[in-house]
Amino acid sequence: MHDQSRFDVAVLGAGPLGAATARHLADQGASVVVVGPDEPARFDDHQGVWAGYYDQGRLAHVLEVPLVTTLLATRSIRRFDDLSARSGVVFTKPTESLTVLPDTSGRRDEPEWFDRGRLLRNAEDLGVPVESLDEDDLRREYPHLRFAPGHVGLLQRDALILNPRELVRAELTAAVAGGATLVRDEITDLTETSDAVSITSKSGSSWVADYAVLATGAATNAVGLLDRPIPMTTYGATVVLVEVPDPDEVDMPAMMYMRVTGGEGDFGGIVMSPLRYPDGRWYVKVSGSSLLANPLDNTSDIAAWVRTGGRARDIDETRALLGELMPGQTFGEAHTRPCMVCETPTGLPYLDRASERVTVVIEGERGAMAADEIGRLAAEYTLTGRWRDGLPHEVFRFADSSAAVPTSPEIQEALLGS
Repeated sequence: MHDQSRFDVAVLGAGPLGAATARHLADQGASVVVVGPDEPARFDDHQGVWAGYYDQGRLAHVLEVPLVTTLLATRSIRRFDDLSARSGVVFTKPTESLTVLPDTSGRRDEPEWFDRGRLLRNAEDLGVPVESLDEDDLRREYPHLRFAPGHVGLLQRDALILNPRELVRAELTAAVAGGATLVRDEITDLTETSDAVSITSKSGSSWVADYAVLATGAATNAVGLLDRPIPMTTYGATVVLVEVPDPDEVDMPAMMYMRVTGGEGDFGGIVMSPLRYPDGRWYVKVSGSSLLANPLDNTSDIAAWVRTGGRARDIDETRALLGELMPGQTFGEAHTRPCMVCETPTGLPYLDRASERVTVVIEGERGAMAADEIGRLAAEYTLTGRWRDGLPHEVFRFADSSAAVPTSPEIQEALLGS
């Protein structure tokens, strides 16, 4: 028997973007149903889609190349204290954020991601203090760390580690307190008529809404709810968790490390300072060079990738990296976790209409730290049908469907500068 209910907006997906969108819709007085599965208890027998926010730590900082991304994150960060107070959920902790990159100053063909000047200007535009560290500065500031020769740094001392699981819990708690209905289920059908959108779930329940927001992230094309695919590429990513017996013995900032040796980029990714995971243990998280190495096209591909648990050989690469970075440091067992990311051809989030009544929002690899602001924009756009923000809407529109979506090697080359 179907449960028929009518809402102003149905939000499909209950991750960072869906939860934030639902919260802001509820804040604006809309009746909202947000539908999405909870985190699975295990991945070795998984079927269906997977989310990228099943993790304990992401950087929330201004050290991102696109100024748009940094602005979205900054707007979100400014509301974190209020969201935490409203929900009763603490989802951030202070950290230093260090970006280490090769010194390419003076090169005319300086790669975008290695442009220290651009990153500094972005921070200056937003009024956030960031220090530029040359090679000697890096050694003095972090004498216990060993970076590859010829590398320099950028340091934001007032950054945050954001717990994406807890961010989602905070957003959903605030949304439900504001009147939103949360349903733990998966949507299997989306049908649009002249005056409504009907959605049906895996359990057989169904709902009707004036509008729908599809916030299914990297799985947007795979779930097959749209008439045509959105220009984007989905990847199965690997996260390596390396246990540390005592987190107080590991003196390191949270960092983005883009390492080039012998003129070749051999690592580009996150090395997160120790965090406590749900199993009660403390881990250093590393997500690096295989981030965009496994393109996935459908739910079967996604499920099969998730069941692998990630790329096993990343463990050896991670141990070698940490051994070089922190010689003499004792580490415990290591294991992989599957993750999902997506890339848009624009390199920016999408927030655009797929049809008259369906809005699609996709994070483009930056869903956690910028999610609250993207959700606010999505809520306003869905309810009013107009774009009112100072950022031009063209920035967030879908890329031309005829445009070539970058392949994994092309993106890797751009990120690593190899």
